[in-house]
Amino acid sequence: MDEQTKQFLGRIAAEHRAIKKQLDDVRSEYAAFRKACEDQPQSITAEIDSIEGRRIFYTLNAVQTFDATLDGLRGQAMNFLVSQDGPFIMTHYPMAIWRPSQPSGATNLGRWRPVSTWPLPDQVVDTDIIDIAWELVDGGSQRNFQNLPTGPMLSRPDLLIPLPVPTLFAPNTVIQFFPTYNNILFDGETPPTEGTLEVDLPGYKIVNL
Repeated sequence: MDEQTKQFLGRIAAEHRAIKKQLDDVRSEYAAFRKACEDQPQSITAEIDSIEGRRIFYTLNAVQTFDATLDGLRGQAMNFLVSQDGPFIMTHYPMAIWRPSQPSGATNLGRWRPVSTWPLPDQVVDTDIIDIAWELVDGGSQRNFQNLPTGPMLSRPDLLIPLPVPTLFAPNTVIQFFPTYNNILFDGETPPTEGTLEVDLPGYKIVNL
């Protein structure tokens, strides 16, 4: 092999080594990038979506009776038991509504009514009105979802308000809703002596079938 051929082959080998080094560097950078992506924390939605199981539309429900003696006071907890079958994913703000339930001859007996005079101006001149504030507590973790009772930031039957993020409640936990009756005015022609507050938590549950 003459000297010119040796030099040519040497240059080819050097170029091959340089290209191989570049490929090795790219592979190394890609491996580091992939690991960084895998180590990134998942979003709340992605974490929930990764839970195995069938999604089933579900609404947790609780009711509480009250009367005028609770005017200005915090009511008892309304408890929502999450099934042991799987977690409950709450997707919207609670929906709250009430109806006069006693006596049998009350003017508005059984008629569903809002829990706030705002933003429903007709209630200002209406009869049998209430205004509530509310708190939500995860009984399993003892986590409060607000620092103080919250005003009428609630869903309505005609308007379900999405939560900022879907919220997961573990199986067997008890969610607690505490109403504060800021105002109770029973003044119908035949005023009620008792009302029934109903609170619904819209969402879905995840079950393994």
